[in-house]
Amino acid sequence: PTNPIHKRDVLIIYLTGLGDVNPPVAPGSPAPGNPPSTVLTPATVSLGGVPLEVQFAGLSPGSVGLYQINVVVPDYVPLGLQVPLTIAQGTFSTTFGVRVVN
Repeated sequence: PTNPIHKRDVLIIYLTGLGDVNPPVAPGSPAPGNPPSTVLTPATVSLGGVPLEVQFAGLSPGSVGLYQINVVVPDYVPLGLQVPLTIAQGTFSTTFGVRVVN
């Protein structure tokens, strides 16, 4: 709540467990940055039911086993203290509440 999301922000969401990537990375090796390793199964993100533009979904460059999803927050997302942020990939999804302000 002390670090809210603003309209037009670019969010970088760090997470684990997004599966296979291309180009592949050997277990225990840091992810490359050029070209970056992107997920094979697309991920989607929504905020308050509004789909967000996914700019990148893959391994975080230079990290071992850490993924990141970069998304753009549009002007028309709902505001509030517990706006649901949902990340989905294949048949799996997770949702948690985030604060969204102007």
